[in-house]
Amino acid sequence: MSAGSFLRNDGALEPRRVWWSGWLPTAAQMRRGALAQFGEAPVVPMPAGDPTTPWYTSMRQGLGLVVASALLAGLLPFVVNWVTATRMGTVVPLAELARAAESRQAAFIAWGPLATMLETAQTVAGLPPSFLPGWLAAFLSALGGWLNWPLRWLAWWIVYGLGVLVVAKLLGTTATLQHFYALTAYAALPLILLGLGPLPIVGWAAQVVAVIWALVVYVTAVRAAAGLSWGQSVVSVVLPGGAAALLALLAAAAVIVSLA
Repeated sequence: MSAGSFLRNDGALEPRRVWWSGWLPTAAQMRRGALAQFGEAPVVPMPAGDPTTPWYTSMRQGLGLVVASALLAGLLPFVVNWVTATRMGTVVPLAELARAAESRQAAFIAWGPLATMLETAQTVAGLPPSFLPGWLAAFLSALGGWLNWPLRWLAWWIVYGLGVLVVAKLLGTTATLQHFYALTAYAALPLILLGLGPLPIVGWAAQVVAVIWALVVYVTAVRAAAGLSWGQSVVSVVLPGGAAALLALLAAAAVIVSLA
């Protein structure tokens, strides 16, 4: 018997598991999840860790899938940000601020206060970083931005998913947190294409495909986990986003009114 394998209760030899098997689904599960092939919940119990169906994905594997997908998506932006900031001799946030100010200055040149703010932003962005060499400061800031990708994705996966699950509960689902979060984690796979954003033209198209694809996978996962109809699943997914967008618009309107 090889290390990492053991006998199951039925006497069959369990395949050897690699170290990441507890944190990521199998390749077959990821393939089916990315294609939104969830199907109905199995009626007959199957061996845990089944290599063919996403239904036997654990919450820990879902979490690992979201983190790994976010790191892959952020890899190209990390390299681009590092190179760009290094060329400008500053950190990534200031480099992005300078680029944003340059692209928007012509549009708002007639509005004095905003033009002054943009000019100040460009001046600050041009200041060399203190203590650290420019390339090192650029690397550390780009690295920080890259590591922030999994944190943002996990926040969306957990917080937004909780809102979706609450709506689904109101519609009568009996879905468990285990199945809901495990299945909806597969929507992170198409979002890897968001990392192609820095590429001209191709990046924009890839981002559109990523969002649409991820929405299809997410709605399908909600339908499978919650056992709802297609209409109820769409409502469960759209309603929390609509409520969040409405709150954001109200907050933006309040800020505009206060500045007027």
